[in-house]
Amino acid sequence: MTLPLHNVHLREGGHMVDFHGFDLPVRFSSILEECRRVREQAGVFDISHMGHFVVRGKDALGAVDRLITSDLEKVPSGKALYGHLLNDAGGVIDDIMAYHFGRERVDLVVNASNREEDAGWIRKHLPAGILLEDCSPGHVGIALQGPGAVRVLEDVLPGVLDMRRRETRLLRIDGADEFLVGRTGYTGEDGWEFFGPAGTGVSFYEKLLSVGKKKENLVPCGLGARDLLRLEMGYPLYGQELGPALSPFDAGLDFAVSRTKGEFVGRSAILEIGGNPRIDPTHPVLGGFVVEGRGIPRTGCEIETTDGIHVGEVTSGGFSPRVGSGFGLAYLDRKFFGSFKAGAEGRVRVHGNSLPIRYRAWPFFSSGRPVPSGPAP
Repeated sequence: MTLPLHNVHLREGGHMVDFHGFDLPVRFSSILEECRRVREQAGVFDISHMGHFVVRGKDALGAVDRLITSDLEKVPSGKALYGHLLNDAGGVIDDIMAYHFGRERVDLVVNASNREEDAGWIRKHLPAGILLEDCSPGHVGIALQGPGAVRVLEDVLPGVLDMRRRETRLLRIDGADEFLVGRTGYTGEDGWEFFGPAGTGVSFYEKLLSVGKKKENLVPCGLGARDLLRLEMGYPLYGQELGPALSPFDAGLDFAVSRTKGEFVGRSAILEIGGNPRIDPTHPVLGGFVVEGRGIPRTGCEIETTDGIHVGEVTSGGFSPRVGSGFGLAYLDRKFFGSFKAGAEGRVRVHGNSLPIRYRAWPFFSSGRPVPSGPAP
């Protein structure tokens, strides 16, 4: 499926790939160069494949709050909140961003691969009188990221510069269509995300490119850079670190689960172990690691002890000049993981070779500097 920015990407030299049925650029130049620009200057991403829902009705806020793990009721209007939709067993159906616009409107942004399933599941659980509108078809999603994002928007959309982190607004761009605007991101850098109708969205994207190239050496960025940037921060990806057989606690996302709010779908299952689900010995735990020497781990690579005992598998891996080596995230057997200490050694199998690794905390990179090794969460 082609998306509204498709022709712009071809003009800019995008290398297009199929991503969950959508034709999207994996890169424009090199993935590492695009990552560097985002960390040092600015980059812009097409995220039109992501789902954008609007939930409306009397007490839509309360209805959505009863579906997600985080406490939306405690967030003031005009703020965004990260959380999860859970199945009855406490596994993750999807991770989402919820945008609070008062008691009668909540916007949700969901993963592309889950959009239709999420819409059906949410509608099934909404009370009578609360409606979900899927705005995704014909809409554009744009993420402007990097320390230079502020200077790009000075000339393009100065009215959003006073927004704080995780603040969100509904505003008309170029005096035309209404857009959802949030000062959020998936790279660890400052930035904004925009969701709105394609007509205005395409011209807005082109304006960001034109102004950004002149002011901040901005580049268009693809899926490859987006994935590597989020991995440097240790941010989870649905289908790799998150899924229906895994709980948010397995992925170290305790902060996104409220133990004090009222009932939500999956609450009983996820909190049943004495209020401390992380002690469940049957579930793996997500750990970070870096490769000692050369070698790039990828999804599915086996993790072993130094004695060659299999203890887990890589969920996401790659190479980053900022980390200084190959690195990744892996789900590990909890009984082995519990004995690991800061800087503990292990092995990863890459193309049949057993490479030495050290376990460490994430983010792997922060504030322009590598993060010192520490105990993995």
